[in-house]
Amino acid sequence: MKKIGVIGGTSFKDWDGFELEEEIESHTSWGTPSSPLFKGKIGEVQVFLLLRHGKKHDIPPHKINHRANIYALQREVKKIIGISSAGALDEEINIPAISIPRDYVNFWNVQTFYDERIKHVTPTLLNDIREGLLKASEKVQKEVRDDDIYVMTRGPRLETKAEVQILKGFGDIVGMTMCPEATLCQENSIEYASITTVDNYANGIGPDKVKYEDIVETARDNWENVTKILEEYLQGL
Repeated sequence: MKKIGVIGGTSFKDWDGFELEEEIESHTSWGTPSSPLFKGKIGEVQVFLLLRHGKKHDIPPHKINHRANIYALQREVKKIIGISSAGALDEEINIPAISIPRDYVNFWNVQTFYDERIKHVTPTLLNDIREGLLKASEKVQKEVRDDDIYVMTRGPRLETKAEVQILKGFGDIVGMTMCPEATLCQENSIEYASITTVDNYANGIGPDKVKYEDIVETARDNWENVTKILEEYLQGL
């Protein structure tokens, strides 16, 4: 049976298509993951689901133990899809949107499994998973953005208007979670791609003040489209 890992937000607890079989508690040399691994099925694919912000959605982005999360998943899978949320750095992006980023920028707070010895990787999101997700979006007739560069900040606060103006020179969308997952997966020879919901305009881009509550509500509305793409991809494996 084919296996894949999915890292998602709290909404995944209500994933209707996911047939839960068991919860796997784990502890790693890097600490305890954000949540148990929820082992289940989508069709004929074994899925190991991890909730990035915890079962109660109480782990802020700067406190996520990405190393423990990836280490726990790599015991089970060699492919991971991360579902995350981001803000638009371009006012021409129509909100809400779904992006499957092609690359990322993470100058700050880079995480690694190799603190004690030299290990260089060349991170990439250009892999079979990403191409499969793009094809799945076409099949379910959901438009996605396929050329975005994801820029990461540490959080937990949103970015200042001045910071956003600088970040616009680096990418198209800005978020707080995806990049460490991608890099750590590369260090463990795990394929990684992301489905990112673009749920708001970054501070100073749109006409309205950015509110966290509005971001959560828009992300929830985007949830159905994300699951359709993800399930179509998994059914095609």
